[in-house]
Amino acid sequence: MKILVAYDGTVQAKKALTYGISKAKEKNGELIVQHVFNAWAFKDYDASLTAESAARSECGRFLSEAETMIKGKGLKASIVTMDGDPEKEIVAFAKEEGVDILLCPPKYRSIIARYQKALEKEGRAVNRTDLADAAQLTLAAAAAGRRN
Repeated sequence: MKILVAYDGTVQAKKALTYGISKAKEKNGELIVQHVFNAWAFKDYDASLTAESAARSECGRFLSEAETMIKGKGLKASIVTMDGDPEKEIVAFAKEEGVDILLCPPKYRSIIARYQKALEKEGRAVNRTDLADAAQLTLAAAAAGRRN
């Protein structure tokens, strides 16, 4: 079982990662943490010329925190980073990797719906019952059944 956590360093993303870690341990699965840096957000950004590099540095700190959260848990885990539109990149990566469970912080809930639609178009069964509530925060998850 592959579990993908869309990670942006927010408190909600950390809760999603905590849930993903416990789910991966429970299912003896593989955990993938994905961060997508949206460089387009800095196009025509007038605040400063160093805003993008400062944001990238902050993302590096967030990913170090994620690595610390995973370390020592006895899981098969990886952290993947890329640039682009988070919604497009996360859905494409999840499809490419054959992700079974996709966890996102609430601001990325639309990614869940896009992934479910993509799976349905491919004829893969979608189990919508895999929803988690971690520390009063509803996390959306999409579980994909494999075709044999």
